[in-house]
Amino acid sequence: MEGEFNLTGTLFKRLGAYVFDILIVSTLVTLLSYLPILNPNRMQYSEKYNELVNVYEQYSKEEISEEEYTEAGIPITYELYRLNVYYVIIDIVVVLLYFGVLPYFLKGQTLGKRLFQLRIVGIKDKPLSIVNYLLRCIVLNNVLISIALQCIVHIMSVDNFYAVYQNVNLVGYIILYISLFMVIVRRDGRGLHDMVANTKVVYIGETQKDQIAEEQKVMESEMEVKPKELKKEKKEKVVKAKVTKAKNRKENTKEKK
Repeated sequence: MEGEFNLTGTLFKRLGAYVFDILIVSTLVTLLSYLPILNPNRMQYSEKYNELVNVYEQYSKEEISEEEYTEAGIPITYELYRLNVYYVIIDIVVVLLYFGVLPYFLKGQTLGKRLFQLRIVGIKDKPLSIVNYLLRCIVLNNVLISIALQCIVHIMSVDNFYAVYQNVNLVGYIILYISLFMVIVRRDGRGLHDMVANTKVVYIGETQKDQIAEEQKVMESEMEVKPKELKKEKKEKVVKAKVTKAKNRKENTKEKK
């Protein structure tokens, strides 16, 4: 039945659709981030990342203490987050376009949802605007958290940013887990992102099956009606033929007289 949530069915379909969509988005973001015009910090980021890897290797080989690792690692991590700003911008734009704009033009579907026969619809079948899809996307993908994290890195100093960064990041995970929990326990399968955007996700496969079944019934009923109509037509032809013969006989009799 359309709109009815099924824990073993719809939940896993939604999970599969989301994983499929994330793979597409991740691939697009990665490819775009290799373009120097869009991500001019890529080479600097790679160099800093290698520095962090070297520090970690020294720590894992016990060449430096945990305190020395922390002292060396936090400034490098801080620089990595700052250099990552273009990648984050690319990611946010692609996410908004894919999860916010694309479903508006595909009638409530992403490529993943289309593959798994799912659709985003409005509560009580109300039509959805692009604002509904964007709100849903922002909450589902923690877009505001990503923006807040970049603001923290660029506003705060290296000495103060780490604890705040970790706490804000934690809030993002909490929002994600709350939404997932709501999808699992609620009968209608609506997560926090659906509540904010006044949406729900429905499985349209059953509806399509019902439509096919109805079409088959119509075809069967038509096939049953056709033989009856053919018999009726045959009888009418026979009757007409008899009437025509009778008229012809009368006319012949008159002519003979």
